[in-house]
Amino acid sequence: MTSDPSEAADNPLRDPKEAATRILTPYHHIDPGFINHRKCLSVFGTSFAAEFNKRKHPSTIWPYDVQNDHLLVELVLDACKAQGVPALGSLASDPQVGQLFCSTENLLGTPDVYDKSCKRALNRISAPFDPTREYWLSFDPDHLVSDTGRLEQNIETTVSIVGQLREVSDTRVTIHPLIMGAPSFHHRERNGDELAAKLSWSGFEQFEIFPEDIDQFELIKTIDRATCADWASAMKDLSEEQVKLRLAAILSDETAKDWGGEQADHYTTSLSIAGARKSAAFMFKGPARFAEMTLDMCGKRSDQIARLATTSAQILVVQHCHDIGLRVRETLRAFAVQPSNPRQYMLLDGRDTFRLLKAYGRL
Repeated sequence: MTSDPSEAADNPLRDPKEAATRILTPYHHIDPGFINHRKCLSVFGTSFAAEFNKRKHPSTIWPYDVQNDHLLVELVLDACKAQGVPALGSLASDPQVGQLFCSTENLLGTPDVYDKSCKRALNRISAPFDPTREYWLSFDPDHLVSDTGRLEQNIETTVSIVGQLREVSDTRVTIHPLIMGAPSFHHRERNGDELAAKLSWSGFEQFEIFPEDIDQFELIKTIDRATCADWASAMKDLSEEQVKLRLAAILSDETAKDWGGEQADHYTTSLSIAGARKSAAFMFKGPARFAEMTLDMCGKRSDQIARLATTSAQILVVQHCHDIGLRVRETLRAFAVQPSNPRQYMLLDGRDTFRLLKAYGRL
């Protein structure tokens, strides 16, 4: 049996002491390491360029150049939200040249950024959402605006990207980025200095929540994960439909009959976090294969997660009767945590499902 990633030492957000912080939905910024200024101003149109020119500082020397870069990023993210620019994974079913995307992705790293003779660097995106194509960033290293940005491209790391599809084939998608940089919460006006400093270590993990954060699931706190040794024997005989019905009963929800083209297995507005009502979309996966959830269990090209992300829900939830694998976690996170429209996400694995049903007398 695989280790439980949500219990790992590198996930301090699950600490009960951090509950008040992790339920926040702060403004998601990008710390710019790469900016193609010309493409930003041309892609988003004349009114966008006029707004930037009106608000930017007239000086181009430090620190005003950095200030202007952050302003441009802010305006681009606002434009992406207003235009409903999707995550990269949402384009995987039918990618088209010219499409824009805004999402946070894992890069494999390239030495091209340290090659002074290189006119066009190539860096591959991990792209677990599309097993049929390779996704490559193609960019001029001269648009890297910091040493940190160069390092981010050199190593395997997580980077937020606003980009445009430039070439598409059956096996490869080439992307021209407009902006790239680390996920960041450092925004004085929208988050405040104190909150930004508190969240700086969490990256885009900040948007993961846990069942104990849901007001309607609060009794789950009475059952410790460490004491649930018998979870597997209970969950392997519980069908997907039974889990859905029992969770819906806890929320006092009615359920709809499943059909192939649905966006979610269950959609609800009956839950709340710290008293604030939230909408949530659930994807359920039963014990047809009683094993760790992998992406091939989530439909062709992970389309179940992609469909889940097309809902308007404020929280995206993936539930499984067993452990949930790292690639599924990464894919859900990539769809949920768009820099221009970050949403909370939750993984409800077999242990937590068992705890929840047991706490509410549904086993």
